[in-house]
Amino acid sequence: MNTSTNTSHNTTNTTRPSNVLRRGVAGALLAAAFAATAAGWAATAHADDSPPVPTAGICKTELWGFLGSQRRTLCDGPIAKDGSWSRQRTIWVPAHFSTPICTSYGGSSSSWASHTSCTGGYFVNQHLVSDETYPVRPDTVLPDEPGHLG
Repeated sequence: MNTSTNTSHNTTNTTRPSNVLRRGVAGALLAAAFAATAAGWAATAHADDSPPVPTAGICKTELWGFLGSQRRTLCDGPIAKDGSWSRQRTIWVPAHFSTPICTSYGGSSSSWASHTSCTGGYFVNQHLVSDETYPVRPDTVLPDEPGHLG
């Protein structure tokens, strides 16, 4: 009969519940950050696309600037007897939501990031970049602009 009091105990390390919880929370935060970013991009599409109120008659608005982030509105007055007309060129940025940017940091190389920080996603009002009015003749139309809009 074995009367030894020396019993072996299992001393192998197991994953602590706090590590599992921390990784789960970090994963949830990362998923929320991606969802917020996607929602911000979707909201940017149709915030406020109406151009500023023109002072001239016939107008045309088109995408302008880097990746179409701005708009160019050309408005032409009536053609005068000498063939000239007045053109108003307005460059503006439509109202939109800024793009959210999220960064994750902390944790070790074998685990999820322990912290996620997001900025952006706020509303930006429409604003004017430039507004010029100048005389135009058929032979002085700028190369990147159309002839009279009428």
